[in-house]
Amino acid sequence: MALGFPVALKALGVIHKSELDAVRLNLRDAESVSTAAHDLGPLGTGLYVERMVRDGVAELLVGFTRDPMFGAVMTLGTGGVLVELLRDSVTLMLPATRDDIEAALRGLKLFPLLDGYRGRPKADVAAAIDAISGIAAFVQQNAGEIEELDINPLIVCTEGKGAWIADALLVLGDKKNV
Repeated sequence: MALGFPVALKALGVIHKSELDAVRLNLRDAESVSTAAHDLGPLGTGLYVERMVRDGVAELLVGFTRDPMFGAVMTLGTGGVLVELLRDSVTLMLPATRDDIEAALRGLKLFPLLDGYRGRPKADVAAAIDAISGIAAFVQQNAGEIEELDINPLIVCTEGKGAWIADALLVLGDKKNV
């Protein structure tokens, strides 16, 4: 299956890609991909190309850390470049039910955007909950190995268009703790 255009190109192994200009978006042809690859190549450990997500309504942060006392803990919040600016997040203990996840999303300052704020399109909240639940299940199944997992952003598209992981950082712990 062909990926098609437009695409995004990212430098791998780079944290805070947007701050380091390590991502190029909306590349519409092979020549622009080649030029971007030449620019990004020296910034990381490799390159990653993915199709552009369309119809995005909002970006979420979905993070997991291993607390020494409580085990895996999940943070949901406003994602993308607004993470540090808005500091809009909630923390949940795992396991978290779909209802827990939905309630957490509804508690975010960002939620009105997901719900069609001022006549804007509504987001595919059900797909976001599905994605977050699936990621949480993965973390729980691999809790002995995962020290940290940060997904930022999880792009939530318009109703019926899904929710898509655009970037992630996975930190594995010491296997002795498994």
